[in-house]
Amino acid sequence: MKIHFQLWLIFSSTFIVVCLALYFVVSTSYEQRLKAGYEHVSITQGSSILGQLVGTYPYSPNRSTGYLQTYNGQLNSRLIMLDEDKNVYSDSFGQLQPNTTLNLAILAQDTVPVSLFSKTDAFGYVQHTLIPFQTGEHEGYLLMIQEANGLYSELKSFQTWMVQALLIAVFAFFFLSYFISTWFSKPIRQIIVHLKNITPQQRTFSLKRKRRDEIKELIDAIEKMVGELKQYDERQRRFLSTSSHELKTPLTTMQLILENLPYVRESEENHREFVQDLSFQVEKMKQMVEQLLQINRQWDKPLEQEALFAEDIEQHLRQSFQHLADAKQITIEFELDPIQLSVDRASFLLGVDNLVSNAIRYSPIGQNVTVSLKQENDQSKISVCDQGIGISPTDLPHIFEPFYRSNEATAWNQEGTGLGLPIVKQMVERHKGRIEIDTAPNQGTCVHLLIP
Repeated sequence: MKIHFQLWLIFSSTFIVVCLALYFVVSTSYEQRLKAGYEHVSITQGSSILGQLVGTYPYSPNRSTGYLQTYNGQLNSRLIMLDEDKNVYSDSFGQLQPNTTLNLAILAQDTVPVSLFSKTDAFGYVQHTLIPFQTGEHEGYLLMIQEANGLYSELKSFQTWMVQALLIAVFAFFFLSYFISTWFSKPIRQIIVHLKNITPQQRTFSLKRKRRDEIKELIDAIEKMVGELKQYDERQRRFLSTSSHELKTPLTTMQLILENLPYVRESEENHREFVQDLSFQVEKMKQMVEQLLQINRQWDKPLEQEALFAEDIEQHLRQSFQHLADAKQITIEFELDPIQLSVDRASFLLGVDNLVSNAIRYSPIGQNVTVSLKQENDQSKISVCDQGIGISPTDLPHIFEPFYRSNEATAWNQEGTGLGLPIVKQMVERHKGRIEIDTAPNQGTCVHLLIP
């Protein structure tokens, strides 16, 4: 069921329940007020005649009967005097013998005066009113029996009017709730229409809403998500295009070498040079493919954060890069504060490896590479600094693009693939961190990773 009709059903059902509760409360209250009014009138009428009756009790039942018959017509009631045991003393109709025991619910009431209303088959609704009196040392009761059809006719009339009014209100609210639910669910239907218009060829979502509410937040979130998907698609297309081109270059070189290899067999020096070039291109392509796989694996792999200490970082980097640094007479210096990181160990060390590898690769012989770790507020700052060729301002905005290599970097070292820094950026983004770079051409570069 659509949310439009769900809201309509909820609104209408809620209003019907409220109307039923209102009907029950108001009808009950009105009935109680009517009964209280009838009770007050009966007690007042009965009390007004007790002055004549008490003088005949308990010694003159015949005189009491005469008085009762006189007031019987005036009050339009059957009047019965009861003794202190609530047995019949005198009956205005003359039908009940003295000392007759009556089986009436009102006689069981402890609180008097009181009225009770009941329905009978012969007379319809009847009101019984019991009023106590006392003469000398003797107690007695006056029982008044009156028809109460007028009370229930008035109550039924009121209930009928109230049902009609509530039915009109229900039907009015039924249509009103339809328009309310239609208006309320309109933005959702608009969102669905716009979402259905999104295709792989056209990833755009634009829906205007002036009110600042949850629907507006939902629209903004969807718009942001669609924009990110569009950027992701564009990055993927650029990545596929660039990677295809970059992979094609070593393949073309390898093909040329293989085609010319038979013609240089007679020259051992040329043959060795061709084989070395072929081996270099194979190794470069292997490294490129491995780094591409690393990028894809990192996005699919869940982040498993664990404790990583400063001494673990230093030990790992010495084992991985000390021999490369020694080959170029480069000194790796460590300035690590004794702090603990909470990171994905494999992903984090892979990113740092790429920074240290670049620092050694693009540093002149005999220079220093510094790795530092410091605590800054609620972030850990990992820095890798070299004294190498630096990065020019024109190249700086592009260094995190896959396969991007500046002319200076390519001229300095042919082994790079242009995938190291994208791997670093990917690692930092997965850890919700950021990257800062301090660099100057021919003066060196410092890459700072700030991890929460």
